[in-house]
Amino acid sequence: MPRHLAQTTDHSSDAALVRLQAGIRYFFEPAEFASQTGRQPGTPAVRLALHRLAQRGRIVAATRRPSGYLIVPPEHMSFGAPPVTWWIDDCLRRIEPNYYVGLLSATHHWGSSHYARQDTQVMLSRVHPPLTPGRLRVVFYAKKQLATTPTEIVRNDVVPWRVSTRSATLLDLLRHQTAVGGLETVVRVTRDLSSAIEKGELVAALDALDQAPAGQRLGFVFQYLGYDALANHVFKWVVRRRHAVRQPLELGVPTREQTTIDRRWNISFNSRRVTALLERPRVAQPHRRASLERSSLASSQTV
Repeated sequence: MPRHLAQTTDHSSDAALVRLQAGIRYFFEPAEFASQTGRQPGTPAVRLALHRLAQRGRIVAATRRPSGYLIVPPEHMSFGAPPVTWWIDDCLRRIEPNYYVGLLSATHHWGSSHYARQDTQVMLSRVHPPLTPGRLRVVFYAKKQLATTPTEIVRNDVVPWRVSTRSATLLDLLRHQTAVGGLETVVRVTRDLSSAIEKGELVAALDALDQAPAGQRLGFVFQYLGYDALANHVFKWVVRRRHAVRQPLELGVPTREQTTIDRRWNISFNSRRVTALLERPRVAQPHRRASLERSSLASSQTV
């Protein structure tokens, strides 16, 4: 039988999954499955066929509204679902084309892997409940400036997917400190990513977010980690905002515990905590520490 004829006449459920997977597709909707199997969309026959496949572990429900399923390859049956990056683009592109993998999931992609997370963090323009196919968990965070956030397309995976740039990732981490482990996490990731950040990428991320508080915090972290060139680029961006309102460095920490003021960035912070973080390996040379302490005395005050 000719191949094209076999594809049109073989309406078994398993054959439909094989055809989808042959096109490097792991996410599908019931209507597409109905078309592939020659059934009428929305009928009990389609629902029964999907139910039987799910019972066998061949597919798993991914989304409810609208309904969507994942094909589970045999090598991933122990997880109950294929890796998130194999299907997240197909799943979200139809409802949120500007989505991107962000926060600590993005840092893992960029080579900072201090924190092993069981979930995948994704940015959307609105609040959305988590997805929990199999043993996987995809958690969403809302961001108004989603469409303008600088991203890159990862093309060396099974299928392409979107991830925030290094600079955009750092800004998001500072805005979501309480969700990623606080300032210590931000500092560790900044050390890992900063050496690869260029001025153009940094300014593009600042312009897209257009939030002076995030810029103030990022500039402060760059400065106190010894990334002076990056700090200066951020400072030039911040001063164009005319007046930077004083901001606490750490979110979720009482302001009464952040009493030292850095005048350059108009940032209040806990000097003991920042000093403790600076005790760990940093980009600057050993003599840089004494220089920073002297500049801190000149530019900071305790209230």
